[in-house]
Amino acid sequence: NRTMAMNELRKEVEAAAMAELNRANAKFPLFNSTHEGYAVILEEAEEAQEAMENVKTSLAVLWDRVKGIEVACFLDEDTTPTAIFHQAIDAACEMVQTAAMLLKYEMSMGAKAEEKGENTHGDLCG
Repeated sequence: NRTMAMNELRKEVEAAAMAELNRANAKFPLFNSTHEGYAVILEEAEEAQEAMENVKTSLAVLWDRVKGIEVACFLDEDTTPTAIFHQAIDAACEMVQTAAMLLKYEMSMGAKAEEKGENTHGDLCG
């Protein structure tokens, strides 16, 4: 069943994000501010986007090959299915890091709110 397989994969990815969060927390303290947290999350998301663009670009070259269009030989090594596989894994890793930093942000802001005795959503959300 496709849905069951996707649910299993999702659990594995969530576990990878939690492991990444644990590694990050062991190496770096919680975020000092919402600005710092946002900047780190944005950096990870931009790295993920860049990695995904690499995949898309390489797939376009592979598709040209499939259609019989001649491709510059200097692209050969970086656009094999195995090379694109590695690029896709890199993109997935960047998304896992993004997910982990979102959880770290939540942890950091929760800790800051507890220190100040505040909620983290302002007066509009009660």
